[in-house]
Formats: sequence, C-alpha cells, structure tokens
Amino acid sequence: MDDELLQISTEWITLQLELSCLYEQGSESERTRVLEDETAHRRTRFHEILSASAVAPALQRLSLTATETASLFTLATIEVEPIAGGFLRRLATEASLAGLRRFVYRGKSSALAFRELGEAGTLRRLGLIEPADRTRSGGEEQRTWVLSRRAMGMLYGDSELAPSLRGIARLDSQLSVGPLPIVEESVMAAVQRSLRAGQGLVLVNGLPGSGRRTLLLAGARQLGISVLEVDASKLSTDCSILGHQLRGVALECKLSAQVPLFVNLEALEGEQRGRLELVASDFAPLIDGLILATCGVNRPAMRWDRPVITIEMGPPTSAQRATLWHTALGQGTEQDAELLATQYPLAPALIHHAAEAAKARAAGKPLEPDDIYAGIRSVLDDRLGQFAKRVTVTQTWDDIVLPQDQLDSVIELMARIRQRRTVYEQWGFAAKVGKGLGVSALFSGPRGTGKTMVAGLIAQDLGLEMYQVDLSKIVSKWIGETEKNLAALFDAAEAGHAILLFDEADSLFGKRTDVKSSNDRNANLETNYLLQRLESFTGICLLTSNHESHIDPAFQRRLSLHLRFELPDDAERAQLWRAMLPAAAPVAPSVDFAALGRRFAMSGGYIRNAALRAAFLAADEGAAISAAHLERAARVEYEGLGKIAA
Repeated sequence: MDDELLQISTEWITLQLELSCLYEQGSESERTRVLEDETAHRRTRFHEILSASAVAPALQRLSLTATETASLFTLATIEVEPIAGGFLRRLATEASLAGLRRFVYRGKSSALAFRELGEAGTLRRLGLIEPADRTRSGGEEQRTWVLSRRAMGMLYGDSELAPSLRGIARLDSQLSVGPLPIVEESVMAAVQRSLRAGQGLVLVNGLPGSGRRTLLLAGARQLGISVLEVDASKLSTDCSILGHQLRGVALECKLSAQVPLFVNLEALEGEQRGRLELVASDFAPLIDGLILATCGVNRPAMRWDRPVITIEMGPPTSAQRATLWHTALGQGTEQDAELLATQYPLAPALIHHAAEAAKARAAGKPLEPDDIYAGIRSVLDDRLGQFAKRVTVTQTWDDIVLPQDQLDSVIELMARIRQRRTVYEQWGFAAKVGKGLGVSALFSGPRGTGKTMVAGLIAQDLGLEMYQVDLSKIVSKWIGETEKNLAALFDAAEAGHAILLFDEADSLFGKRTDVKSSNDRNANLETNYLLQRLESFTGICLLTSNHESHIDPAFQRRLSLHLRFELPDDAERAQLWRAMLPAAAPVAPSVDFAALGRRFAMSGGYIRNAALRAAFLAADEGAAISAAHLERAARVEYEGLGKIAA
C-alpha cells in the first residue's frame, strides 16, 4: 500500500505542478483554456490510478467533491513525498487554509473554497484534517493543517479503529451474536422490515439483558448488514471530547461501510446536558441511511433528523424462560428448566451467562445444582456488585422469635413471591393490576428486633440471592447522578431477580420537604424518582428502618407489606436467650432463662451480643457458660442502652 499511495501522490503532484506552471502563463482566457483543456489528460490519468487503488471504495463512501479530494491528496503528498512536499509547502504557504485555497481552488469560486475548507465542511466535520498545532497563534487562516492519523491510516489501507475509539466501539468482525432471544414473530418481523427499509433510526427498548442488542445484530447479520457497535456508557461526559468521538464514529462507519449501533443510549442522559442532543444534531446528519440503538424501558426524549421506529422488547414469559434455561444448560429435564425459570426468572442474557459460568465450573462434567447456583451468583455479582453487596445468611428460623401474627405476615410475603407466576400469568391478574407487579415490604421497629435477619431468612427460604445496597455508592453530590445510579441498580435487580435490601431506608426514602433551597429541590427529585421507579419495579425490594415516621407516606401505598417489629416480651426474651446458645456450646444446667428474660428488657440483637460476650468469658476460664457469665454480659449490654439492671 505504501507504493500505491506514493504512485497516487506522485501523479497528483505532477498534475498540480503542471497546472501551476501553465496557469501562471498567458491571459485570462488562456488560463481558462489551460484549466479546461491542457490538463484534461493528466486529470484523467490521475483518476484512473485513483479508481483502481484499494483506497477508492473508502473515498467513494466519504462522498468527497473533486476539490475536497484534491485537498486531501495535497496534504497526503506533503506527508509521504519530502521533495514534492517541500515545494508544495512553498506554494501553499505551509498548507494553511489560505494556501490550500490558492493552490487547490484556483479559478474556482472562493465561496466554494471557504465552504469546503470551513468548519462545516466534510473534511473537518469528519475529522479527516486537523490543525498541526492547536495552540499556534496567527488565526485559523494561517494555521498549518495536516491529515488526521485515521485519514492517513485509510490511505495506507489500515482498517483498524482509531485509537480514540478503542474500548468504546467495536467493528463488525469483533462482534459475537449470542442465542437469538425468544420473541413474538411480530417483533422479529418488525425488526426485519425496519432494517430492510435502510433508513431512519431503529430503536429497541426494554429491560437490560432482554436481548435488545442480540435482536438487532441477528437481524443485521441475516440481511448482510455490517454493524459498528458503540457503547454509549463509555463515551466521554465532556461534550467537546464527545463531539470528537462521534465524528470518529461517523468516519469509521463511512470508511468500513458499517451501520452504527448505539447500545445503552440512555447512558447519555444525566447531569451533563447536551450529550444526547449532540448525537441527534451533530452525529446523525453525517450518517446516510440506518442508525440502530438500544435503550431502557423509558426511551430518551430527543429529536432526530429522520423517522424513528421503536420496537419494544417485553419480558419473556415463564415458559419462554424455561426454554431458555433448557437450551442454555444443554442438559436436564424440562421440569428442571421450569423449576429454574420459576425460582430464577433471570433476563435472557443473564440466563445465557449463568449457564456458561456453570459449564466452566463443571469443567466438562455433568452439571450439578451447585454449579448452576454458582453461575447465577457470578452473573448477579457482576451486575449488582457496583452498588450492593451479596448477603449470606447462616442463621435459621429457629434463631429468631416472632409473634404468630408477624410470622403469618412473613409467610404471606413469601407466598406473594413464590406464587407470582400463578397469580399474575396463569390467573390473569397482571392485566388487572397493570403496574406495581413487584414485591416491596417495609420492616420497621427498634434496633436489634431482627428486621435484617428476617429479610435474610426470607431470601434463604426462597432460594434467592439478597444484595444489601451500599448507599455511599448510590448517593452522589452531582445532580442527576443519584437517580442514574438507582436506575442502574433497579434494572440490574430486575434482570437478575435478586432481592434488594435497603437497610436504614429512611436515609434514602425520607419525606419530601418544602423547597427552600436547591438542595431541598434535588432531594425531592430523588424521592419522586424512587416513588415512580418502585411502582414500576417488577422485582423484590425490602426496606428496614428504625424510624418509620421519617419515611415519606407516599411509599406506604406502594408497599406489599409493612411489618412492625416490636420489642419482645418476657417469654419471648427467654426463648431468644435459649436460641442464641448453640447446641455444641457447654451451658450450665442452672441457667434460668426466664429470669434473664424478666430482668433484662432487651431486643434480640442485644441478647445475641450478650450471649457471645458470655461465651468468650466462659471459654477464657475453661468453664461452661453459667448464669454468672450470662448475667455479667447482659448487665454490660443493658447499661450500654442507658438502663440500670435491678
């Protein structure tokens, strides 16, 4: 390709030098004749060589005019042919815009030169040429211009992505298409019809992991359409840098004849206003034909320069999930797959990734249940680990004491989770309810009454993973970022069907206040977003709070259950004392648990601490846990509460 570029550049410089010499001689009419006639053979020769070159298809897709092509090769010649380059620099005044206008556009309209070499011209809009020194003084007219690195790469036949786009975009040859999502025939037909039209914006929206990207890629492959995938979540938050990245994407699409596919388009929303608008106003006009995109359930509001075709990806049914599990695992019975679909109704992409992780863990052996559960945990950790921590529970229901009415409420809550498929899908209640199909509950009460423990036991009993939300990773001082983080958290929990636990929930779900400052307004906006998102949430969300009065009343209507934990009475405290001492621990037979329950009015959390303290005292003495050890430990905990034991 080096020799070919040198040949093209040599032919080009020969043409331009001959044109310059002839143009400087004779009258005005003679100049016109020279321009039109004398160099016709040379122009023909140049275009013949150019048309036969490997770079011709890419140049053709750029839709450059003859003078834009001339400017491109003038700068290329300066780069690749030192002797000719030196002469051209003298003629063109160091390749400044003024010099290019004099050298390339002689005898042509000055308006054409200013338009094509100006900021709105194709050469600069696509980033084919750029200033050699952006800090140089003397104004734009005198600034020296060079071919961009990507433009030189194009002329040399380099098909690699520009360095500025690595990690952001991927060429079609780098993309893998997973199993086609199970969708209605009408959805697939709509995708095929939209892609065949070859124009407009085709936008597929739905929950993360539902197969939006795979659907578009599969449709494109079937029609022989090459795709350049751009991850919008990795684009710069700085609008000036983003503009440069988008120009680079447009240039790559033209050079490689690929259709742009923006995944996670909603990631451009947020505090940095104008990023979405840049895609619609600056990027889209550079692309002729199709633009593809995926986004969340709520489509970002923006105006495009072309028709928008929206295709909605709904969540799969339980039967479809069972088919996905059976296909992804490649073994087991249909009944096994149905059980997994009921217990772990993951998004299609997560089912695929969980199955792959399980197979890798099994290392060629038949899959065991532990392999599948480990695969599920791995994909959930990947999705939720950024904002929450997986909670592992070691206790059992025997370790907690609840009044019968509270226990009945917990059983009802678990029934709502277990039987959602039967009630909503088979019995048709989903159509009646409309929204609010998720399960959310508030556990409120004094510290140490077992709220978090009960949440963990519910997850354990249901065989689900529970993730405790880390508020320090959710709440941001930047406007709009907290809502963005919450959106990512809820989307990931929905896709993975994991239980979200908001401990000390009143700090995030607090009451809205009268707006007296911008801080009040932003806090209210966060609460309003939570109210809306919780109502549309289809997963499981558990809240705990020591101060239920601090939680906004509007959340009460959105709760499936509000369970109030009270301090245990004497008999319940006696049961807790017994429950906190493991069967393997040596306990003196003289311990009076009823007396401990009467003397120390503490919640289960403090009783647990006292029992553990007493165990260490006894172990240090090499003796069994006695009444004296327990009373001493209980007195310390009791006094820590600000109370005096009798």
